[in-house]
Amino acid sequence: MRVVTHSLRARLLLLLFGSVVLTALMQAFIAYRTSLDETNEIFDYQMEQMALSLRPGLPIGGYPSNGFRDDQDESFEFIVQVSTTDGQKVFQSAPSTELPRDAKPGLTTFDARGTTYKLFSLVSGTQLIQVAQDRAARRGMARKLALRTVSPIFVMVPLLIFLVWWVVSVSLAPVERVRRQVASRRADELNEVSEDGLPDEIVPLVHELNLLFHRVRSAFDAQKNFIADAAHELRSPLAALKLQVDGLRRAADDSVREVAVYRLASGIDRATRLVEQLLMLARQQAGPADLEFKEHVHLASMVRAIVGDLWEAASARQIDIGLIEAEDGVVLGHPDALNILVRNLLDNAIKYTPNGGMVNVSVQRSGGHFQLTVEDSGPGVPPEDRERIFDRFYRVAGTPSSTGGSGLGLAIVKTIAEMHTVSIAIGRSGTLGGFQVTLIFPKADEDSGRGLHAN
Repeated sequence: MRVVTHSLRARLLLLLFGSVVLTALMQAFIAYRTSLDETNEIFDYQMEQMALSLRPGLPIGGYPSNGFRDDQDESFEFIVQVSTTDGQKVFQSAPSTELPRDAKPGLTTFDARGTTYKLFSLVSGTQLIQVAQDRAARRGMARKLALRTVSPIFVMVPLLIFLVWWVVSVSLAPVERVRRQVASRRADELNEVSEDGLPDEIVPLVHELNLLFHRVRSAFDAQKNFIADAAHELRSPLAALKLQVDGLRRAADDSVREVAVYRLASGIDRATRLVEQLLMLARQQAGPADLEFKEHVHLASMVRAIVGDLWEAASARQIDIGLIEAEDGVVLGHPDALNILVRNLLDNAIKYTPNGGMVNVSVQRSGGHFQLTVEDSGPGVPPEDRERIFDRFYRVAGTPSSTGGSGLGLAIVKTIAEMHTVSIAIGRSGTLGGFQVTLIFPKADEDSGRGLHAN
């Protein structure tokens, strides 16, 4: 049964503990194999030296006085046997174990008494000298040497496990600190989490978390401002509508009633326009994430289409609106938002241009950038008011109420321009004498954006 844990702490401890134990076991195995090889090498050398020491030969016809021929204790590790080349025994240290006389000279192995022996055979003159040793004795010696080698490691394993636990706990302490900071916050507490003392691997995560808090805080602020502005700005139109309804109710004749109906319809149109602008502003302020999916937009084609849509409204007031220059090319952006931006600029110019005036639009390329310029023959904006005309609900002093403006058109333009990193320059038109707005679009990277396609 596979146990899966989603705890980083538990996973690190499990992997590190397993690594320590596995390393200790591998070290024990390597030590055993190394000790066994060294033991074999040493004992092979001893067997060879014992055989070489007997090269002068032993007398044939009787065993030398050795004191162990009749001894039943044959537990010693080495067995020595000397015989003549024709098979006559000269010496045998363990009478119960017969060494094979047909073994090849040098090191070989043979089985006897339920175990395996290592055998060294040497022919010296007419005698065959053989020395054998039980391989189990060698393995026992290797185990003892390996145990002496790795015993300090197994003693250190618990200490290593404790050190691993301590290091992991200390290393993950900043993560736990960040968790406590976030967990202890109220729902409306969106200030940044401290990045001091955090590991380099955790800093990017906390940084992105702080950016998320900033975006959420901006969204909350925009929502609060929208609710406050909507409540403030809708109060006056609704009050005016109520007065106009009362006037319609008190109308004494048809002519007065017709005037009251006209005023009521105009008030409803203004209130509708204000609501539409408020909703448009809220939608643009709440939708920066959608702008990550940008497209290649043909700016000149878009402006040409919008000028055509607004031509009838301009003609109704004898305003000459025209696209005097339109260089082809693409900008990177959200087509719906850019459409709202251009439409609000042109609508604003038409609205504040006197009857019989003129509005010019141009799209030009300058140093790889595209410039959209809208200028009119209206009264313009005094220099002292130019810094505030993009504020919500701000209206230049002396603007007649008949324009039906809500003070939100240019605020929406600024919001969309900021989302697209478009620069805005305002001033007085050098040709028409009225207000002039120039938008400078950044260069469109053909490979940038996600899901790009021409619009």
